[in-house]
Amino acid sequence: MSNPSFESSLRFKRNGIWSRCANLAKANSEDPLKTCHDWSAAADELLTEAFQHCFTSGDVALFALGKLGSSELNLSSDVDLLIVSQNEDEKHLKMLRQFQKALSERTADGFVFRVDFDLRPGGRHGPLIPSIEHFRDYYGNYGETWERLAFVRLRAICGSGDVISDVTSFARKFSYRRHLDFTLFDDLKHLRGKIQNHYHTQSAGDAIDLKMGVGGIRDLELFTHALLVVHGGKDPSLQLRGTVEALQALAAKALLPRAESDFLIAHYGNLRGLENYVQALNDEQTHLLKLKESHPQFVMKALATLPEEMKHCDQIVKSLLGEAPESASLENELITLGLPESDIQELWNEIIEQEVLSRNKGRDENARKAFLQEFIQTLKIQGGDSHRALLFLKDFIRSTRAKASFFTLLLREKELMKKLAWLFAHSPYLSRILCSRPELLDSFVYRAQNSLSEDLGLLLEELAEKKLLSELVNGSRFLESRDLPELLTNLTFTADTTALALLNALKKDFPCSVQILALGKWGGRELGFKSDLDFIFVITGEPSDNDFKLAKRFISRMTEPHRGGNIYSIDMRLRPSGKAGPIVIPLKDLQDYLSQESEVWERQAYLKARWIDYAGPVLAQEFSGKGLGTEQLIELNRIRTELITKSPDLNLKFSEGGMVDVELAIQTVLLNEKITPKDTSTEAFLTVKQAHAPELLANYVYLRQVEQMLQLIASEATAEVSLNHESFHNLAVALNTTPAKLLEEISKRVSDNVTILKELDPRRGPH
Repeated sequence: MSNPSFESSLRFKRNGIWSRCANLAKANSEDPLKTCHDWSAAADELLTEAFQHCFTSGDVALFALGKLGSSELNLSSDVDLLIVSQNEDEKHLKMLRQFQKALSERTADGFVFRVDFDLRPGGRHGPLIPSIEHFRDYYGNYGETWERLAFVRLRAICGSGDVISDVTSFARKFSYRRHLDFTLFDDLKHLRGKIQNHYHTQSAGDAIDLKMGVGGIRDLELFTHALLVVHGGKDPSLQLRGTVEALQALAAKALLPRAESDFLIAHYGNLRGLENYVQALNDEQTHLLKLKESHPQFVMKALATLPEEMKHCDQIVKSLLGEAPESASLENELITLGLPESDIQELWNEIIEQEVLSRNKGRDENARKAFLQEFIQTLKIQGGDSHRALLFLKDFIRSTRAKASFFTLLLREKELMKKLAWLFAHSPYLSRILCSRPELLDSFVYRAQNSLSEDLGLLLEELAEKKLLSELVNGSRFLESRDLPELLTNLTFTADTTALALLNALKKDFPCSVQILALGKWGGRELGFKSDLDFIFVITGEPSDNDFKLAKRFISRMTEPHRGGNIYSIDMRLRPSGKAGPIVIPLKDLQDYLSQESEVWERQAYLKARWIDYAGPVLAQEFSGKGLGTEQLIELNRIRTELITKSPDLNLKFSEGGMVDVELAIQTVLLNEKITPKDTSTEAFLTVKQAHAPELLANYVYLRQVEQMLQLIASEATAEVSLNHESFHNLAVALNTTPAKLLEEISKRVSDNVTILKELDPRRGPH
């Protein structure tokens, strides 16, 4: 659970320390590297406090990388973090989400830090919290030169002493080799070439790029770390993190001329002071020093010699790492998208840094650049979240391993280019599907899928693909049409045909009479994105050993991981006697249970019971003539009270007047008035009460439509709507309105529902 007072306290501390450091930077009244060190020490303290608050288990440790790792953090930087656990444990992920929220969520008090976990094993595609075993395996087998350089600045902040010892010991061996690696120099030169080609932006005529420019901060740090990695294996005294400390030690060991060391130390201090200054102005992650703006005297003095000093730094750096090539012209295209400078410098260059896999690299590199340029132009025309689109484009290119055939396909298929840009800019949920399964592109374009296989192993992969493809096709259509009935019908049809295909395939090996009785949203033919399948297995013939065997295999095959995830998550808690009940139940026993023993809340649930491709009895008739007594209404009202959220934020599902409140209220009406509806959908339920149907149904459909849009647009599964949530702002953009107007409309609909339900819902009346 989040703790507002704790999070406010963190932000209060952060703002006070940051303001002091920023004032020193703007006035140039303290050594800039001391400012960086003090800000790093404050970051350690804040991160430790947040970590110890969120991580209650003692088997994890927190590490810093990048500038925080070397205690040289600049004033408006992301903090590069790594969390490692003794063993894999799912509970750590919940703690991590709390940790990220405590640090990164913007509130009225601001935020603490933007945190970046991308330097973990496997990057964005690796586990968020790797175990020590995974950490060793990845870097022992797949670690690259740039990761060796990054681990020069690895530093433990807090956590398990055993984990810290294991990780730091392995990282030191990974970065520093006892014997000279003769391929290392070639790797380092190639690395600088990549960085210059793909990370640097040329300093424009009206600005100097302090970090990414040739001879800037990144060049100097790369040069220093390279020397440490080259020599630190034989001489452990050179296994240092701090840039100035390292340059002094390299000079003392005669590995770097004293004059060059002194110059680089002075140049580095000058660059960091100017960087602190530009970031202190507005707490922005910028490295551009604008030449045409007015600045204090110390900045103007530094500017007089800065270009020559950066040239001199380049001369020193290229003596080890080679010449800096010209920067790619594609970067200039991003300026027209209006993206922040940090995106242009960091994100875009991560995209073009990925090399094309091809035998004809010259030809296919041109195809890639043509695609990237076309993609930018498409984004400009469509609008949407360009930053998010580029994030997913980067992941997509990585997942294709930058295969040239994909770039050629996308250039040829202009409509596909448009759809890809649209999805990446508007839907994290659908974008992740494509990034995990890029081969679905062809089927997505042509809306086609081959017939299902007879082989069970192949069938399972095909069913997983079928579900993903359905979500891609119907989700992209829904983003534009917002046709809720079409969406729910199509997603339910996919679930029906998928479950039936698996059931029939298993019956070939385990002949039996097992049928599927769908419940919940599945039973109501109103499945949405991220919905579980609620159902039970029913035996319609004589019991056999195969009944239980088939049911167990159905569950495992449906839920086991496939490429892109499991086929469906399932929920069978609504079987008689709940989790303790048998996994399959004879139809006669189920009918007897519903008519004689079922709890009142179970009757509500079985109003939505629907057979999947089986002409079975309408089970609601087993109890529809009973009505509800006073005690049962009191019990249903107790359940309702427990379900309704007490959070001040509106929740589309669980706020009073939200979807769950409406669903359970109309189900109570049906039971109380002994009505058997014409079908199992919520719409059919609501139309029973003609006096209230039009308004209540319209409000319910609106809330469900907003909920499904939110599933596609939000980065995490949520039904909460709040002006403080970034996902809610993205939702408002997708619905062509403002966040304030959208919240007002949702609030009005929910409030109107509360008014109607007070009159309609028998649970709320006198008992």
